Amino acid sequence: MSLLDDLLKKSSLHTRCGTMAKRAALKAKLTNSGATEVVSKDLKLSEGDDRVLEASRVVVKGNLVLEDQSRLLVAGDLVVEGNIIHEGFDYALLFTGGALSAKNLLFHGELVSLGAITVQEVAWTYYNDYSTYADSLKARIVVADDRFDAVDDVRADQCLVGHSSVIGPELAKLLSADVVSQDGGWSYEDVAKRLRRKRSLLR
Repeated sequence: MSLLDDLLKKSSLHTRCGTMAKRAALKAKLTNSGATEVVSKDLKLSEGDDRVLEASRVVVKGNLVLEDQSRLLVAGDLVVEGNIIHEGFDYALLFTGGALSAKNLLFHGELVSLGAITVQEVAWTYYNDYSTYADSLKARIVVADDRFDAVDDVRADQCLVGHSSVIGPELAKLLSADVVSQDGGWSYEDVAKRLRRKRSLLR
């Protein structure tokens, strides 16, 4: 049984990945196949789908979409040329043993990267049921709506952390006009739909 298979048995990776030291210790034990795996279109994990990829590098040419109760664990780097999307109210897990990159990220579930997270535009996590564990996160805009993410180094042009009632007015100035309602709010379902269509969130 691989280390990734063992991690699948955990209900949460907080105790294994909650600090930089713990992530470094886990990374030192992790091995990969040395191969590169390319997904030529969108990669979607349906509800209850568990997938382990032992490759040293996985490239997804489209979007990566995780439904509730799905888990994707990658031994090495994960490059998503489109958007990473988990919109829901139940657990989902995305784990990478290496670096993680995407154009946009919208995530409610548990997100763990043993390497750097790099997002071209918006890295958006929401609700405090779960967290993000990583040494570093770089994005144009970082949003943590009612959620505290355990990321040691965050670099962004703008970083909005707090309840949507507090950060909403400033965020509304950044988002495309058709993402935000007249009262300045937004629907995560609508945000996810927009990302699935590969449309920008920003003005």
